Amino acid sequence: MKRIFLFFAVLLAAAFICFASTEEVDVYAFLYRNAATNSAQLDILQHMAEARLIGAGEFYAQALRRLVAEYGNIRDATERNAADEQAMILSALLGAERYTQAAPDLWQVAERFVNPLVRAEALMALGRIRAVDYLPQVIRILDSMNAGAPGGDNLYGERVAFGAIISLEKYGNSQGYLPVFASSTGWYSRRIRDQATRSLPLISRNPTPFMLQVIRGPGHSLATKLSALETIEASQVENNDKSRVAVAALSEGWRINVSNTQDRTRLANMRKLAIDMINRYRSDDEAIYPLLEQSYRQGVDTQEKLAAITAIASQRTDEAARSLSGFLTDLNTRSARGVTTREDEQMVRAIIPALGHTGRPAARAALTSVAGANWTNAVVTLARNALRELN
Repeated sequence: MKRIFLFFAVLLAAAFICFASTEEVDVYAFLYRNAATNSAQLDILQHMAEARLIGAGEFYAQALRRLVAEYGNIRDATERNAADEQAMILSALLGAERYTQAAPDLWQVAERFVNPLVRAEALMALGRIRAVDYLPQVIRILDSMNAGAPGGDNLYGERVAFGAIISLEKYGNSQGYLPVFASSTGWYSRRIRDQATRSLPLISRNPTPFMLQVIRGPGHSLATKLSALETIEASQVENNDKSRVAVAALSEGWRINVSNTQDRTRLANMRKLAIDMINRYRSDDEAIYPLLEQSYRQGVDTQEKLAAITAIASQRTDEAARSLSGFLTDLNTRSARGVTTREDEQMVRAIIPALGHTGRPAARAALTSVAGANWTNAVVTLARNALRELN
């Protein structure tokens, strides 16, 4: 019996709260409609926001619609500032209420109002109410901010971009991933870039398809491609996905031709990171062997060449053994002719243990040939030890 009384008491209390809240909203709405200035309306809205009223979405939407309609006629600077504050408060309240019917007017605020903070608040509200009809427009705004601050005003651009980033985070739609990724690597201050980075996993947990699109796409800079590879490496995706992106990056690293020193450095760094990832995560893609062979033969420095040797060996396949055997055969020929360089000596000391690491019988012929070339005893000993590792 006590439970029944308690149940009815809770229902009555809830009904009283809803009634009281509705009545309070009606009072505020009456005051708001009869306020003569935007400043007076702003005071009322501020009190409503502090009161945290329930079920006021319809009133907020009506107030925003009226504000949008009258905004262009406000000439007084003080009243214009009050109107901007009104738009910000109404946008935030409508977003909190998830009042989807207000989407058209929120978009009008985001598009037509001048104050960047107002635009940002409206953009965030559109994301919070998941106004899917306006998702392309939000993306368009962020794309335009990513391209450069309007009129060179960095603060303006950052404020609008921040609102668009949060909006796309709240949408949680994969279409917003690449624009937000572009913000994370863009011209913005660290605060905006860091926010974009934090928003990315909330838009999509698996960045693999997006980062592949960046790395393979012709419209992205080398700096952005390198950042895409670094993003995948730092992510929690499966090793197979990391390897797949690394192979694409290595391929791109040998496809692109650049002329300036900065881009050559970026390209080399992208190849080196890709090679390191292939070494650690391995790959079933046969395309890695000609790419890694190219890094061995044409790499920018000794580090890239040695990394390519290690990555090939880590695959532990017959193809890996054949690839490394080809390197060793070339060096054996050079040694027999007495034309080896200091780098050749360094390479042969890396290739021989790498062949042993493959454990493949296909490595036997090249390793056996070491004894007949003009190598030092230390190199011949390395070859004997490697032969013992073969299956």
